[in-house]
Amino acid sequence: QKATMKLTAKQEVILSVLSYSLCSGSLVLINKLTLHYLPFPSLVIAFQLAACIILVYGAKLLGYIDVDPFNWQYVKPYLLYIIFFSCGVYCNMRSLASSNVETVIVFRALAPVIVAFLDAVFLGREWPSQRSWAGLSTLVLGAYMYANEDEKFQTQGYSAYVWPTLYTIVIALEMVR
Repeated sequence: QKATMKLTAKQEVILSVLSYSLCSGSLVLINKLTLHYLPFPSLVIAFQLAACIILVYGAKLLGYIDVDPFNWQYVKPYLLYIIFFSCGVYCNMRSLASSNVETVIVFRALAPVIVAFLDAVFLGREWPSQRSWAGLSTLVLGAYMYANEDEKFQTQGYSAYVWPTLYTIVIALEMVR
């Protein structure tokens, strides 16, 4: 008989956050390394998407998973999200190609600030609490302090942050959708 370990809800949340952070951080580092040796962001994305398609359909052919057939009526409602996702992936890769990993992470961390604003203004959701504003303000202050010390920003000015800024805007819009 198999022994299974039952996690509490809090433990599941902690495990999920740690797992996501590990996967996300690893993917950023792997993509940066890949772009160092193959400096073509669109090509790298194409290889990654092709690998995903091959993996999913390979698992389907082997009988491990069920895959619904492609049906336009199911795709159409998600088309805007798909476009934002694709733009986000492209902007992320361009950010990694033109910036260091730290810059991409700092800009990604700013997305909740934009989402909080857009949620309240366009979706009629509540504005963040004072405690949330304190946390969001800390993110902005940290990003500001990072920019003041960033060598690329010191030498190139705002042009050093074009792709990271576009990436942040796209993923924020993707989150609000």
